[in-house]
Amino acid sequence: MKPDVEIAIVGAGLSGLALAHMLKPEGRDVLLLETRDRAGGRVLSQDGYDLGPSWIWPHNHRMLALLNKLGLRVFPQHSDGRLVFEDAQGNVRRDLDLATMGGALRVAGGLAQITDALAQRLGDKLRLEHPVRRVIEEDGCVTLSGDGFSLRADRVVLALPPRLAAQMGVVVPDVPTWMAGHAKFVAVYNTPFWRGAGLNGDAISHQGPLAEIHDASPLDGTEGALFGFASPGAARQSGFEALAVTQLGRLFGPEAADPRAVFFKDWSADTATATSADLKPATSHPEYGALTPSHRVIFAGTETAPSHGGFLEGALEAVDTAHRELSRAMA
Repeated sequence: MKPDVEIAIVGAGLSGLALAHMLKPEGRDVLLLETRDRAGGRVLSQDGYDLGPSWIWPHNHRMLALLNKLGLRVFPQHSDGRLVFEDAQGNVRRDLDLATMGGALRVAGGLAQITDALAQRLGDKLRLEHPVRRVIEEDGCVTLSGDGFSLRADRVVLALPPRLAAQMGVVVPDVPTWMAGHAKFVAVYNTPFWRGAGLNGDAISHQGPLAEIHDASPLDGTEGALFGFASPGAARQSGFEALAVTQLGRLFGPEAADPRAVFFKDWSADTATATSADLKPATSHPEYGALTPSHRVIFAGTETAPSHGGFLEGALEAVDTAHRELSRAMA
């Protein structure tokens, strides 16, 4: 039976979008399926503030090339000033000359500027709210079935965490999903007032509920923002947001306890990202590498990138690998 589509890509995060964007000009018959009602996957920005990944590094040549192609602007992570340190007893120091993310780059307007631009260029080749529940290789093709739909593809690319693919019936090793057990909290202010006090917005806390905090202010300086990663499990506790705001006041002064707005994303509660195995965040960076379940099912996600696995650059590294595999298989 003839396939319905030549190449089906499952997952419209950075990897899936970038691969579809690469294949479409080659004349490939491509369809990109996404379970959410938005594109971007773990890339998520709200009002220009990143609730997923934020940073790109000068050595991330794939990411920088993509940003240049899309005409998007980057700017340095703010690093001038001192770091705040809080020990487990609540004692606070503000005299440490350290910037933990000095040298990192951010995208003006939020990282979702990238995924939104890629999604807009795909038109009807992108189908949102199409969760794939089962992947079965049979009769010389791969059948994808979901809520009210089924289609056959000559090749399938799984641009998502391996643990999610396992839920679809794909036999893969248990590979931890990077940052799936984390939560991110953003507090927005009228100005980045901490800079005037000689602080760079960085903080490390052993009391929490936020374990690591950074300056998230926009490039134009029209307002200020601080973001923090929650300590493992803290975001699922009652009253987390109020406790996080109280902590910011404790670390950065009374002004920090009165944000104009707050945004919050608990990725461990997002079933399109995390499984029950991801509730406990990784304590170290997992060993990532290429996965090839079969010659018709290919992986393209950051957890399958050997050199930059888990990072944005890894998402594009995995795309390069998947594209080479597809080119060889379909030559």
